Amino acid sequence: MQPAPDVPPLIAVVGLTASGKSDWAMQIARHLDGEIVSIDSRQIYRRLDIGTAKPSIELREEVAHWCIDIVDPSERYSLGEYLEAARAAIDDIRGRGKRPIAVGGSGQHMRALLGGWQVPPVAEDVEFRDALAREPVETLFERLNAVDSAAAEQIGPTNARRIIRALEVHQFTGKPISEWQQLREPVDVRAVAPDFALGELDERIGRRMIAMFAAGFVDEVRGLLAEGVPQDAPGFDSIGYREVLAHLSGALSLEQAIDGVAQATRRFARRQRAWFRRDDPAICWAADVPLAMLE
Repeated sequence: MQPAPDVPPLIAVVGLTASGKSDWAMQIARHLDGEIVSIDSRQIYRRLDIGTAKPSIELREEVAHWCIDIVDPSERYSLGEYLEAARAAIDDIRGRGKRPIAVGGSGQHMRALLGGWQVPPVAEDVEFRDALAREPVETLFERLNAVDSAAAEQIGPTNARRIIRALEVHQFTGKPISEWQQLREPVDVRAVAPDFALGELDERIGRRMIAMFAAGFVDEVRGLLAEGVPQDAPGFDSIGYREVLAHLSGALSLEQAIDGVAQATRRFARRQRAWFRRDDPAICWAADVPLAMLE
């Protein structure tokens, strides 16, 4: 995916949740005649609009957005499938003389796309995964640490889904997933990120939660359930949807659900700081869109 020398670098708007990345991407797209490629592992799902803070139809009609509304909530969509779609989108945009602008806060997807990862050719094995899922996550982490300590350190001891994937790759390829991730095709990229203090970001997250619920977040989830989307659908496995499902089942009041989503989102923003580091020389952190450096 390394462009020719006369091709401008890929622009990436990265950073923490609720920091204003989508607004920045729209400003850049308008200024540079660009189109937007989403780096969001939740916006790929159709009809999960409010809870994923998906760009409005009006914005998507003004500027083309890619890698949004790809699969139904009940379907799984792997990192490899995402990379194939995102890279095809970037090539298509460039082929029409426009600027591709990648935007999002899904750390692994961002690192894979911008880092040029080559994903292991291993399809999900449901039987193998189900067997591992019955084991305590602590046991799974110990197993991963024994065969791939680099991946264990990067994933951490609590992310059962990614631990299982790493064990699956090792099981079926005989090679640690961390080695696969070292196989790369360099990407020429210019990355920018909105710069906010955590206290200010917490306030932005609180305002976003209130706006989401006011916009009909609960009705969105209720409607999806009525359509037959099961509660354990992959699309529901994300912050916000879990809490709303708990509210609809009677386990949480509406106020508890709103507060739970806000608290979980704030914790997520803090975890994102491991992906988007303030001292990363590859990212330009700024209070306003640095349009001059992107031209």
